[in-house]
Amino acid sequence: MLKFISKNFFLKFLFLVTYIFIVAEFGLRAISYFVNVYDMEMLKYAKKLKISSKNPNLSHEHIPNSNAKLMGVNIELNSLGHRYKEISIQKNTDEYRIHVIGSSMTLGWGVENEKTFTAVLEKMLNENKFIKESYNNINVINAGIGNTNTQHHYYLFKDQYKITKPDTLILQYFVNDAEIIKKKKNNFFIRTSYVAAFLYQQILSLSFFGTLDNYYQNLYLDSSPGWLAAKESVFKLKKISEQNNINFIIMIIPDLHTFSNENGLFSIYKKIENEFAQMNIPIINTYNSLSKKFRNKAQESWVSKSDAHPNAKAHEIISNDLYKFIIKQNIF
Repeated sequence: MLKFISKNFFLKFLFLVTYIFIVAEFGLRAISYFVNVYDMEMLKYAKKLKISSKNPNLSHEHIPNSNAKLMGVNIELNSLGHRYKEISIQKNTDEYRIHVIGSSMTLGWGVENEKTFTAVLEKMLNENKFIKESYNNINVINAGIGNTNTQHHYYLFKDQYKITKPDTLILQYFVNDAEIIKKKKNNFFIRTSYVAAFLYQQILSLSFFGTLDNYYQNLYLDSSPGWLAAKESVFKLKKISEQNNINFIIMIIPDLHTFSNENGLFSIYKKIENEFAQMNIPIINTYNSLSKKFRNKAQESWVSKSDAHPNAKAHEIISNDLYKFIIKQNIF
């Protein structure tokens, strides 16, 4: 009798858990249909635009010729997995190419393509009469991929630069690019279930202790494996650029959660700048311009109230900074 009751209780409990899971799954999917929920949008990004990389040095890549609507914005990828238009293998003599590598900041997460800093920069350069005297067409290649670091950017560029044939390489650097990103196993449950993905993200967030400042301060200790790997990758990018007569520029996009010269992040930006400047690499930090615009209203630079990726207004400021810096470099 007791055995029967225990079995009956277990079946009822299993039914209840299954019922709650199904209701939660449908609920999250319904909410995400009408509202851009960051965790759910990232799940859709992983499912529709990413694929596990065959390169052992990369965790993932973009799926060529794929497209998806994420954060209310259409993202279309070309045959190389780059956002925006197709790039011809044949490069004309009057064409100048700028290959931009980076993370979701470069991809333009939550921003219409024509408002990303790469697209705005391309438009500004093509409208420059002085540049037009030498080049009829300036192509800015958006090779940004979300959830990547500087190591990934090196290997991605190494695999593609002979195809894209750039005259200038721009590395977009974000403060978390010194993180170590391990290759994840393809978990079918997490990739297909909104509830599983949501719970997984919550568990990951619980593993983060302390303030953002403390986390990044530890990340940029001289002995930090991620920071050492980032510096090595930048050195390798510089070497490839020099060997192939490619101009190399680094652009820092700051964390948009806060703008204060007194927080720990500001000192980290300076450390990054000094380190790469010692390698004789031209470097621009967009912090000052973004801080001037959004100092006491940081959220106005975000794509949404819960997502601190730069919005179209922030992308415009970034493109203006980058345009002025490129012109000063006299690379055309």
